[in-house]
Amino acid sequence: MAKANEHGRIIAAAAKAALAPIGCVRKGQSRVWYSDKRYWLIGVEFQPSGWAKGTYLNMHVAWLWHPARGYQITYRPVFFTPFENIRQFTPLVVEMANIAAIEVQKLRDRFNSFSDILRHLISHATRDSWPIFDAAVASGLAGDFAGACRYFDRMAAWTTHGYDWEIQLKADCAELAALLDRPDKFREAILGKIEKRRQLMRLPPDAHCLDELDSKAGP
Repeated sequence: MAKANEHGRIIAAAAKAALAPIGCVRKGQSRVWYSDKRYWLIGVEFQPSGWAKGTYLNMHVAWLWHPARGYQITYRPVFFTPFENIRQFTPLVVEMANIAAIEVQKLRDRFNSFSDILRHLISHATRDSWPIFDAAVASGLAGDFAGACRYFDRMAAWTTHGYDWEIQLKADCAELAALLDRPDKFREAILGKIEKRRQLMRLPPDAHCLDELDSKAGP
């Protein structure tokens, strides 16, 4: 009979073999791995099930200027793989981990530059709240202050349901909008948000994470 957490050790070993060589780092002893892109992040999650031994594979993307811990892009390239025994489970998890490595590279390629990220965020700025906030922040970082102002104006006109997070988001947008005529202060404010998020996620400090932004970033 397999030991109680044998399937966890199999997952950890397969993930390490596939993800560590491409620069991903495990979060503690969890089933989550990160590809740290400085101001954004790729997450790989071997999610457990609440009713059976085994794992799902979830892929995540987070823009680290968000104050919350959540992800802005999430999808599942592999559905649940159950653990029946070591011989059955091991090759399936090895395959899953290799798929995860492929997906990490796809996301790196998809968002290879800040211009790629900006285009994505602008194309998805069709719903009030976080999508508009993301487009506003990215536009401001790219030097498109007129575009950022339009997005922040839209947030100012957003009719909320009165939830605390909505009120806080509108307040944050107002504070950032007031800095658009001072680009250095705007970038400093966004850097502060990124550094706080990195700290929450127990990522190493990176005070110069925005230095690599494309000087010609644009939609």
